[in-house]
Amino acid sequence: MKKLILSLILFTFLTAFQTKEKDVFICTTKSSKTYHLKKDCIGLKKCKSEIKKITKSKAERVGRGWCKLESKKTN
Repeated sequence: MKKLILSLILFTFLTAFQTKEKDVFICTTKSSKTYHLKKDCIGLKKCKSEIKKITKSKAERVGRGWCKLESKKTN
C-alpha cells in the first residue's frame, strides 16, 4: 500500500509540471517565414500550398517568426 501511495505522489508530481506544447499553423511554401496561432489568420489566406499544423517550438527551430498581423490583432 505504501508503494502505491508513493507511486501516485511521484506520478502526480512529475506530471504537474509538464506543459502541453502549443500547436501553430504554417504555410509550406519555401518563401513563408511566419507561423500563425489560428488557421483562419488573414496572413494564411494568401497561402497557395498546404497549411500544416506543427508545434510552436518546431516552427521556431526552422526559422519561423510570429505573424505580425496576429500580434496587432491580439494587442
